[in-house]
Amino acid sequence: MTLTLTRHPGIETLKLISRLKPLYANAYFEPPYDMSDEDIEQFEIRIRKHAGMDGFVLVAGELDGRLVGFSYGFTFPAGRWWTGVETDPPPADIVSGPLFAVIELGVHTDFHGRGFSRQLVDALLADRPEAFASLISRPGAQAHAMYRRWGWKKVGTTQTYAHWPVEDIDVLPLHDSKSA
Repeated sequence: MTLTLTRHPGIETLKLISRLKPLYANAYFEPPYDMSDEDIEQFEIRIRKHAGMDGFVLVAGELDGRLVGFSYGFTFPAGRWWTGVETDPPPADIVSGPLFAVIELGVHTDFHGRGFSRQLVDALLADRPEAFASLISRPGAQAHAMYRRWGWKKVGTTQTYAHWPVEDIDVLPLHDSKSA
């Protein structure tokens, strides 16, 4: 089975929300996430806001017309860093220029373990002009270990929302000219 990947810039993504929201709910219903109905509603609010951000792109993966996964992100301008209830300060060399922030990666539980997450993230990061990408990952989650295997390095921690646990801030160099 070959995953068909499509890129969706900016507000073009909004037409996919009715398909993305149930996939997000499925991908994050298990521990350690245990997303509430309110968290699922917040996903829709966030993606609508994020779609208007500079550099926004979403990559969707389908098999025979079925949406099985997605990943999206946008550009943080120079100096911008992750925000939250409590967040470590950013490494100066990483925020000295624009940074690509990977916001979400979701794969339907029926399709875990097939390499689709890697394909989605690789397609999302392909040809990015930023020197680094960054994301937040939750210790104890399968994705956390997966990102480490892929070369992402922890550079700090954040607590995005008061009711969420402290999570790692990870960085990946996107070009050979710089390293984390």
